[in-house]
Amino acid sequence: MSFIGGGMEIISFKYLYKALIGYMTSNMIFGINSLAEGDFDFSSFYHILIIVIWMLLGAGHQIIANRCSYHPKSPMHRYAIAMTTSTFILFLFIFIGQYMFGHGLLGETPTLSVMPLVTIGLLFMYIQNFIIKNGGTAYPTTTSVVTTVYVLMITRLAGSFNRNKTALEQRASLSESIHYVMVLIHFFAGAYITIKLSEHYQFNSLYLVFLVLLFLTLKVWREHSVLRNDFKKKTA
Repeated sequence: MSFIGGGMEIISFKYLYKALIGYMTSNMIFGINSLAEGDFDFSSFYHILIIVIWMLLGAGHQIIANRCSYHPKSPMHRYAIAMTTSTFILFLFIFIGQYMFGHGLLGETPTLSVMPLVTIGLLFMYIQNFIIKNGGTAYPTTTSVVTTVYVLMITRLAGSFNRNKTALEQRASLSESIHYVMVLIHFFAGAYITIKLSEHYQFNSLYLVFLVLLFLTLKVWREHSVLRNDFKKKTA
């Protein structure tokens, strides 16, 4: 999932005017810098608008979650639905992005016409971060590699050498630190491979990421099917 996040981030940075669609702090910095330059055109508010859309997505998700009651058929059911949704959104992002690039609709500076594509990307990254946090792992990890991941990696690695901890606790700290190392490696790999492919395929370079996500989605649905059948047998 971090591999997928790396690919999405690097494409959004390259083609969507340095819009890091998983890093709201970076967008805040870019937005403040643009406003400070004093042009006050759409480009000046572009990154701030990204943050506003991100917050609206979060608020909308909470409203829907509070008002809708849903009873999953297995512990993986909600995860599988979210994965499927993100797969369709990613395909839509690639298709529209490549169309806009091929028809010269992505100019030198951002315009209002690019915001639907940016919003689709933001929705995808919101779901991805939500999935990672709630379905993929018990560790506090997100698709976008943030400063917290680096801090946790070093902290847990140091904890594995803490003699005041039991051997079991030391192994648990080491295991968690390795998890964060793998997050960083996969994110780097996703970003590097995608940016190299983008030199020839632009948004279509994300189809590699799409195939990885599709594979994971099918895997989750298979696990959901097994768990659902086990549950039926127990209740039969």
